[in-house]
Amino acid sequence: MLTVTEDTEFVLPTDKKGRIIHVTHQLPFSVSHDHKEDERLTWTFTPRQGHAAMYAGMFSLNDEWETVCIGWTGNIQERSHLTSEDINKYDIDGSSLSDTEKEAMKTQLKSNNCIPLLLDSDSVSGHYYGYCKTLLWPLFNYLIWNDATDGRIEKYQWEKYVEVNNRYADLVVENYQEDDIIWIHDYHLLLLPDILRQRLPKARIGLFVHSPFPSSEIFRCLPKRQEILKGMLGANLVGFQTYANSRHFISTSTRVLGYESTPDGVEYEDHFCHVGTFPIGIDVEAVDSIRKSADVVPKINAIGEMYSDKKIIVGRDKLDLVQGVLQKLAAFEKFLMDYPQWQNKVVLIQVTDSSNSENNSKHEHKVSEMVAHINGTYGSLEFTPVHHYHHQIETDEYYALLSSADAALITAMRDGMNTSSLEYVMCQQEKHGSLILSELTGTAGSMSSALLVNPWDYSAVAKAIHEALLMSEEEKLQRHEQLLAHVKSNTTSFWAHSFIRMLVRACLLSEQSKNTPKLKMDYLIDKYHKATKRLLCFDYDGTLTPIQKTPMAAVPPEDMLVYLQKLCEDPRNEVWIISGRDENTLTNWLGHIENLGMSAEHGSFMRYPGTSKWINLTEHFDMSWKNDVLEIFTYYTERTTGSFIEHKRCALTWHYRMADPDYGPFQAKECQNHLEQAILSKLPVEVLVGKKNLEVRPSAVNKGEILKKLIVSNGDPFDFVMCCGDDRTDEDMFKILKKADFNEEQSFSVMIGPEDRQTQAVWYLPTVQQLIDALGLIADSINE
Repeated sequence: MLTVTEDTEFVLPTDKKGRIIHVTHQLPFSVSHDHKEDERLTWTFTPRQGHAAMYAGMFSLNDEWETVCIGWTGNIQERSHLTSEDINKYDIDGSSLSDTEKEAMKTQLKSNNCIPLLLDSDSVSGHYYGYCKTLLWPLFNYLIWNDATDGRIEKYQWEKYVEVNNRYADLVVENYQEDDIIWIHDYHLLLLPDILRQRLPKARIGLFVHSPFPSSEIFRCLPKRQEILKGMLGANLVGFQTYANSRHFISTSTRVLGYESTPDGVEYEDHFCHVGTFPIGIDVEAVDSIRKSADVVPKINAIGEMYSDKKIIVGRDKLDLVQGVLQKLAAFEKFLMDYPQWQNKVVLIQVTDSSNSENNSKHEHKVSEMVAHINGTYGSLEFTPVHHYHHQIETDEYYALLSSADAALITAMRDGMNTSSLEYVMCQQEKHGSLILSELTGTAGSMSSALLVNPWDYSAVAKAIHEALLMSEEEKLQRHEQLLAHVKSNTTSFWAHSFIRMLVRACLLSEQSKNTPKLKMDYLIDKYHKATKRLLCFDYDGTLTPIQKTPMAAVPPEDMLVYLQKLCEDPRNEVWIISGRDENTLTNWLGHIENLGMSAEHGSFMRYPGTSKWINLTEHFDMSWKNDVLEIFTYYTERTTGSFIEHKRCALTWHYRMADPDYGPFQAKECQNHLEQAILSKLPVEVLVGKKNLEVRPSAVNKGEILKKLIVSNGDPFDFVMCCGDDRTDEDMFKILKKADFNEEQSFSVMIGPEDRQTQAVWYLPTVQQLIDALGLIADSINE
């Protein structure tokens, strides 16, 4: 227990990387006051129960960063001493505190690097118990509400959710310092990233969602779905526990909002929101220390003596609808029924915690009835098969229980990341007990050595219990070692540091791609003249010729052809067209230009300068994926008037330039999501989002690989490289050029389009004609 009375300012040590502001729903400490003091000037802070992994991860950053935590105080308790042993506790409304009492609390919490937010009971009721627990939490756990009202209650709760998020924002802005990192946690504060983005445009903001995130079909049931998504997209990085949750968020952003997306994130207004997967772990050292402590070991021995002739199965869950306690009990009854030889030999010790939900009394009653039914059917005066403890147990009792068990049974139907399974593995380093884990939990994807079960299949769960209890010591040891290696390598510290590293990297990428300067012609011509060996690479559509409604209408402008010919005539130049067009089209339009190199279908084919032969770089690739992609493209073509499919030798392209301007992009998002879920996960291809088109091609082929080949294969090194393009397919070239061994005076990557478009290019030109004029200037300057 910690009592603090001193006033301590936040001082940034010189050896720290910077400062992180953690914004959590509740502070890591519970706040209480002793009633014996007339005025509340001395407050007591104790570590908060629950969310131990999150808080441990936050604290682990203290070795490299200065950290500050902003959050609600939680329910503040007044403690009155009835006797020397009995203490009565009751809640204090934070708004009822005097200014002096509030200031005393703030001053003392500052010593723990915490900044409190005091909320009145109406705000807590509307925000936390209202919108968070009755709307967001069920939806995120795939539970659709069935008790909707006329909308007045939901409207009130939404207003409180917005109000509380704005109050958090006020406190963050008040304490924000330049270059701070802001890390926001969980679904209670989903509006906060965008609110802060509006008030602190240059802030580095991360959001981590600890709960699951549903598929778009579920999420779109939320009346305020667009506001929630836009709030989240204000972050530079949004993190989730599993890849499935990340994919659902990206898919939902494209389907509900219509925003452009890639597997890395979502484009939102003037910035790119990166999306990543960061599975949380546990504080391995702390758990290991506690389980070996003098408080735990005697309890382990006591449990062993109590159940010396019994096998112990342990479970600990919150008593809510998604933790699968009822399913666990039903499966245990099925186990006793199907394997009667285990009756009177196995005991299930189930610990349940209150979920702080007002709607779980019926569920609690059902669990109690189920426990009574099993004990009445399979129990006796001497033996009770199910021991159900519905209260918060102490940490030492919990770890003693985990250490004593022969198996752990976790049957959650939906879970962000079940840390009980990780703690069980740490506590089983002597017994090597089996872990029976629901395949629907977030941890299942990374704990394949557990016995994975479907919690709805009671027979399969019963069989898994039977197998776990009969498993040989060799197999238990082998499985445990694999699980233990995963738990020890994926700790809370690893989780927190990984998220912050990714957030810093995402912010750097965003800063590099913003404020792209317009190409300075005098500077370009000067460096061009000084060079002795030049490489000039140009995209075609949208770069050397304007985008047209139909692909075959994009004929090359006459002045552009003249300038290209002049550039090719200079022996110091190597000029290439690197396009998504097929080789026949490029030959018909540009094949007459002498010494022009060409690459077709985004790098699938090459024709070197001075030859007329096309080389197929993908002739050894398996193209059987085309049938699956063609089936999907045909489906959307039939349902999107004005769209059509372009067949290339190594790619398939779906165009929707002539489709309805609203419906076409909508269908493109649907098609993209369909491709990413049905094709990308099993075939070696990628989806390119172009201007009014989607193209599927082999993932090992892109324009960047062609540029890399040209740079590496040249005998004399280039001292001037210029790459020009206008869409995402050209970003591969810009990335390669950025990584290549050229200084800024030798490399010119030029994006054709608006200056605020996110790009890896160093320069931009607004229009195709301005690029053509620039080519004319450098071509004519040779003869001056």
